[in-house]
Amino acid sequence: MDIRPAQAGPVATTTVPQNPPTIREFKPDVHGVADVYNSSRWIGNYASGAVVNAATEEVSSIAQSPKLEWKIVSNLWKAETLGPNIKTIGTLASLPATALSLVAAPVVGAVLGITRVASASYNLDNGPLEKDASTAVAREITGTTNGGHPENLTGSLIKQLDELGTRKLEPGQKPFDVPLLSPAFAVVGGALSGAIGGTVGLVAGLGAGAISGGKEVFSAVTSRDMSFGQRLGKIATAPLTLMVGPALAWKSIKEAVPRGLSDGWHYGLVKPVVDTARISSTLGESVIQEAWEK
Repeated sequence: MDIRPAQAGPVATTTVPQNPPTIREFKPDVHGVADVYNSSRWIGNYASGAVVNAATEEVSSIAQSPKLEWKIVSNLWKAETLGPNIKTIGTLASLPATALSLVAAPVVGAVLGITRVASASYNLDNGPLEKDASTAVAREITGTTNGGHPENLTGSLIKQLDELGTRKLEPGQKPFDVPLLSPAFAVVGGALSGAIGGTVGLVAGLGAGAISGGKEVFSAVTSRDMSFGQRLGKIATAPLTLMVGPALAWKSIKEAVPRGLSDGWHYGLVKPVVDTARISSTLGESVIQEAWEK
């Protein structure tokens, strides 16, 4: 019996299949995601800055409104450079001025908020992604770096009023003042001048328009060289000449009101009324004459 060891046969090998290379595709809908994100943060920063600043300005103005009114009155009467009439008028206007500041505060605050966010958050390194921009704005406008006053509209007004109250007269200088009734005369003079100029302009313009329109209708009826359609067209558009009335009235008002305000302030109520009546009648006469002769 053959006891020699059996010879080993060939060893079988196993081939591991290779995975195909992964092909990466960029989906078109993900392009520009970073730009959209940047834009949303940019819009968010500016919007939050405007809202935060507007709200802070309004709350601060409401809280400081009694102080603002007191500062208006006290500093007006402390100022040596102002006369008694201006001080009296300013005292009477202190309450409306304080109320106006409450209306203007959120508008001014929103504009300043946008400006401050731009300066606080935007640079070439981090662009519109700077965080806490609106919080920084809130800290800035509630601080007291403005000469001890808050960095807001009311704080700035109070600071300017304090500076006004400390002004002294130079040697030989007299306080600046205005006639006490000049503001009232200016308002009434402007209103009367506008009413006179507007009324005369409207009447004269309508008269000139009626004359021009009547001529258009007359020529459409009597002309021998027009077709039937042309005649209808001229007759249909003739009433449009009456638009001269409102246009001339508006022009007269724009010219009369500033003149009435100035004349009323310097000369009282008689001059603006007389001058406006004279100028308006001359203008109306020339417009009607031009329409008649044309």
